[in-house]
Amino acid sequence: MSTTPSTDEQFMQLVDTFITTANDKAQNMDRNVIGPALMFAATRFNAYMLAMATRNVEEFTAQSEPARKYYLEQHEKMLADNFKDFEANFDKYRSGN
Repeated sequence: MSTTPSTDEQFMQLVDTFITTANDKAQNMDRNVIGPALMFAATRFNAYMLAMATRNVEEFTAQSEPARKYYLEQHEKMLADNFKDFEANFDKYRSGN
């Protein structure tokens, strides 16, 4: 009997999928293109999420600034957490093990 992964498990599986794709692309593409492309894709999808959560363009416009602040705060927190993680695991992550 299989169980459905929890939301946290689904989240990390999806993160791993994106990272695997980025790492695969890094074999033949400049990492300085991949990082910004991932960031642009995330921001584009976040704009889409806001559009889907609002009923009309007026509501979208009114919610844009609070949403932007939320996403900036989340990005800064995630970036800080990942920098700390890489600092603690620098050699391991650099070696790919």
